[in-house]
Amino acid sequence: MKNFYHRTWAEINLDVLKKNIDIIRSYAGDKDIIAIVKANAYGHGDAETAKALNNCGVKHFAVSNLWEAQNLSSAKVEGDILIFGYCDVPLALENVDKNFLFTVGSVEYAEELSQAAVSAGVKVPVHIKFDTGMSRVGITTGEEADRILALPGLECRAGYTHFAVADSLEKEDEEFTQLQYKRLSDICRSRNIPMHVQNSGGILFHKGFDADFVRAGIVMYGHRPNIEYPLPDGIGSIFSLKSVICQIKTIQPGVTVSYGRTFTADKPTRLALIPCGYADGFNRKLSGQWNVLVCGKPAPVCGRICMDQTLIDITDIPEAKIGDVVTVYSNETYGGSSIDHAAEIAGTISYELLCCIGTRVPRLYIENGEEKDLLRYL
Repeated sequence: MKNFYHRTWAEINLDVLKKNIDIIRSYAGDKDIIAIVKANAYGHGDAETAKALNNCGVKHFAVSNLWEAQNLSSAKVEGDILIFGYCDVPLALENVDKNFLFTVGSVEYAEELSQAAVSAGVKVPVHIKFDTGMSRVGITTGEEADRILALPGLECRAGYTHFAVADSLEKEDEEFTQLQYKRLSDICRSRNIPMHVQNSGGILFHKGFDADFVRAGIVMYGHRPNIEYPLPDGIGSIFSLKSVICQIKTIQPGVTVSYGRTFTADKPTRLALIPCGYADGFNRKLSGQWNVLVCGKPAPVCGRICMDQTLIDITDIPEAKIGDVVTVYSNETYGGSSIDHAAEIAGTISYELLCCIGTRVPRLYIENGEEKDLLRYL
């Protein structure tokens, strides 16, 4: 293992990422993939993930804000980068020479951007965002689209919307997704505007939609858009969170454990301490409800997960010793110690757990079955 503090780390398997992209392509058909790498590529490391995707032939990316786009550009990621969120007009003009695409979500913003672009003598490449049912960012009518398309200084590259319930197969939700698609398609196709509409749920469950791009997010990382529906065969999680045993002690019946004394031993209990806590991304709601893996065997979390440390019960794993690797979240796609299963227990979604992996957690990248790169933030 490459030299780093042997504490807690995440392993990102780029071989599995490549397999996932191949399967997504089989669903996307002739549509190009826009890889969603916002929020540090959902906690996986944005630049490293994007460069691995470049190696898979992916040339379109999307992020949340200008700073994320600049990070990819500085890392020499190849391809265009769509910025989903608001970008201050002067900052957009400062970065118009880069491979960035800016989202226009209102006529007012488009007019402001157009005026600045004309004054600067430049063309700003944009994607128009349509609100077709999320009630979030976007215009809603063809008339608004025409006003934006007529503005000088802007070059419209595509129009897009975001599905609200594409990850659901309930009849009402499927009908609403169809309605959202029709609202966008009616406007874009009649104006020859390229479009993208399918997020991860749309890719998996609505692959017949006619569009020019698909946006691969959580499914690309190997997790379910909706916990109720399994992933296609072959798609795997590229993420695991690991730590080590740093101390072992045996406590006697009646002894309590961790903050709040929520766990009381009812027999002699062999406890192991791991230097991994909620500041590293080990969700506190899993306290007393989660099994990590030690020597390939489940070890229950005892008491509350702390900020920096967690105690686990290794009574039934006599071979466990100081220095042994502990898998906190495994790369299973579901069940056992997977991120998706952890999210279900914690009452949240895999997206949140992945995005909450802390900056003090190094990311170790695996490629061709070997350790490739180590990303440290601190």
